[in-house]
Amino acid sequence: MTGLLARRSFTVRRSTALLGLSLLALTTAWSSATSWYILRKDDLAARLISRETSRQYAYEDRIAALRADVDRLASRALLDQDGVEARVGEIAMRQAELESRQSLVSAVAESLQSAGIGVSQANKNPLRQRMIKPEEPIRASGVTSFAPFASGKPTPAPETLPLRGADDRSAPWQSGEAEEPTPPAKRVAEALIQLDQSIERSSATQLATLREIDQSLGDTQKTLRSALAETGLDTDKLAAATPVPKGVGGPFVPVKLDASAGPFETTLSSLQPRIATVMRLRNLVEQLPLRRPMPGELDMSSNFGYRSDPFTRGLALHTGIDFRAEHGSQIRATAPGKVITAEYSGGYGNMVEIEHAGGVTTRYGHMSAILVSEGQMVTSGTVVGRVGSTGRSTGPHLHYETRIDGDPVDPSRFLRAGNKLAGQL
Repeated sequence: MTGLLARRSFTVRRSTALLGLSLLALTTAWSSATSWYILRKDDLAARLISRETSRQYAYEDRIAALRADVDRLASRALLDQDGVEARVGEIAMRQAELESRQSLVSAVAESLQSAGIGVSQANKNPLRQRMIKPEEPIRASGVTSFAPFASGKPTPAPETLPLRGADDRSAPWQSGEAEEPTPPAKRVAEALIQLDQSIERSSATQLATLREIDQSLGDTQKTLRSALAETGLDTDKLAAATPVPKGVGGPFVPVKLDASAGPFETTLSSLQPRIATVMRLRNLVEQLPLRRPMPGELDMSSNFGYRSDPFTRGLALHTGIDFRAEHGSQIRATAPGKVITAEYSGGYGNMVEIEHAGGVTTRYGHMSAILVSEGQMVTSGTVVGRVGSTGRSTGPHLHYETRIDGDPVDPSRFLRAGNKLAGQL
């Protein structure tokens, strides 16, 4: 009995020991797992913290780099803006110089036209260039870029986003990627280049215009000198004695030109003496009796010089030219001047004598009627009388004379000079 109890007691204790060992093993495993988990969790947290810290540093570095890029781009934009402003200022100065030159070209062309000196059609149309104002935006290809002087920062061009499908049916199908829009800075640069080229073309046009005027003046000068040479007169002496046209004047303000500044100034400087010469010759032509005394074709019945007198049949000096015409035909003044005689005068019959510039006078004789009075100022083409046969005459005709300082000269010389200037008188 006692042995049985002892054996049972040992069996219970063994089971208990096994249970205890099991519990101990579980406890140990649990403790180990718990310890590993705790240690692993701390390491994972440390890794997570380290990773987040690295990311934060990377973000901060990226932000610093972006800020540096933004500052660099802003500095570049400011430099570009300064460059554009300087370029626009330079173009504005060139535009002002271009307009100043154009005023000189227009003044030369208008003065020549007012004096009756022909210039080419290209010279009659002044060049009109649009002034670039600093406050205005620069436009290129219909797109407004930024106005350098309008604000402190460059402003991109406003763009309107199209509606979805709005242009699908109208635009053709294209393969590949769509073209990227041109940056505003590039559009501004292209616009400035176009303006610069336009100013260069306008400047070249002005220089070509001056050279055309110079060529035209040269041709006119040759024509005037050739025509005046027909008269056999000292044109320099007559030009000095020819009065200045009335109704003009004003303070003398000379135009200062530096001939060494460029081809425009050189051409304009060389043009001044030629303009003065042509104007002087033109004024002389206007004052000389180079026009015809009667309209239409002239029928000369007796020329200037020695001839057989129609009444005595002896040798005599004919001091003028006779033009056959119908009775009552109009007789016109051949140059502007002052009537110094308007009366019946012996063999001249009814005669009108007109005093012109430089001591030149003209006489109109045998008139049937006198239509001007002594002291009257007449212009070229003024009707001074009518054809008749008064005085020493054999029939209706005009006796026409030209005299210099009272001495008769051949009127045909003046008429030939007038024929060379046909259309200019």
